[in-house]
Amino acid sequence: MAVSIAIAAQEILTLAVSVIILSRASGFVVDNIVKLSRFFRISQVAIGFLLLAVATSLPELSVSVVSSALGEGAIAAGNVFGSNIANILLVLGIGAYMYGLKISAGNLRDIGLVLLLTTIISVYIIFNSSIGQKALGFAEGILLLGMFAGYVWYTLKRKRAEEEEGNGQITKKEALNAFLLFGVGVMVVLVSSGFVVSSAVSLARTFGIAESFIGATVIAIGTSLPELSIDLHAIRKKQYGVALGDAIGSNMANITLVLGAAAAINPIEVTLPVFIAALLFAVIANSLLLYAAAVNKGLKKMGGLLFLAVYAIYLIVAFMLQINEISS
Repeated sequence: MAVSIAIAAQEILTLAVSVIILSRASGFVVDNIVKLSRFFRISQVAIGFLLLAVATSLPELSVSVVSSALGEGAIAAGNVFGSNIANILLVLGIGAYMYGLKISAGNLRDIGLVLLLTTIISVYIIFNSSIGQKALGFAEGILLLGMFAGYVWYTLKRKRAEEEEGNGQITKKEALNAFLLFGVGVMVVLVSSGFVVSSAVSLARTFGIAESFIGATVIAIGTSLPELSIDLHAIRKKQYGVALGDAIGSNMANITLVLGAAAAINPIEVTLPVFIAALLFAVIANSLLLYAAAVNKGLKKMGGLLFLAVYAIYLIVAFMLQINEISS
């Protein structure tokens, strides 16, 4: 008993310190990526996608590539769509509930394009899975990687929106320093996120919480912790383009770069009801965000609460389906 209390106290201390470091590093990342946006004269959404989203998607990329190489493509696909749902419903939902989220007309086109593409890909996979085909093969993997390259090219071509013009010019030296500090900040965010998740899992096990519940909650939320922490800081500082670029860009990177790389290595075949549910909720999440962006021009407190409620429903559905799979 004394040993368990000592372990729990140690994990609580590790968790608290990791959360503090994560919070400080996230603010650091946001400040420096705004400077890079001003230097390269591209929108915050674009810089959020090109640097921030790809950087925060590295854990998903590594997990998916290794899983696919080992012939576990379903893990790669589940990781991608679970993360995409969390990025929209959880990350943007919490940000909107706490601070409110504005979406400018200039950002609406980028958001609409990404949400449309990711929805089409999701529906295609649902259709292929329902008729007993492999969800994604080598050809589809190469096509997805090509779509990622095409979107990077499209994003780089876009000029800065007038409303996002920075105050003052950034010199090359300042931009170089900002890039280096941004890289360091992202690394600290990723490492501290890992410590937060491992400490939370250890605490849950210490108190006898079921492994399946840990997976459906702590791990699911933990994989989106870098985006959550960074985007909350961006929204609080009214850098809405950075938050949108990261959340939406991460989804684009996940479903094209991450899923494409996994499918190119090994064909992905999925038949689990849990995965189909994740695909359907990914489409629902995309539809909700597109409606909020096009009609309401953003998300307020009630909208954020709705997103969080839908995410809670997704967790419950996924958990119940997983229980059914195990029992059958």
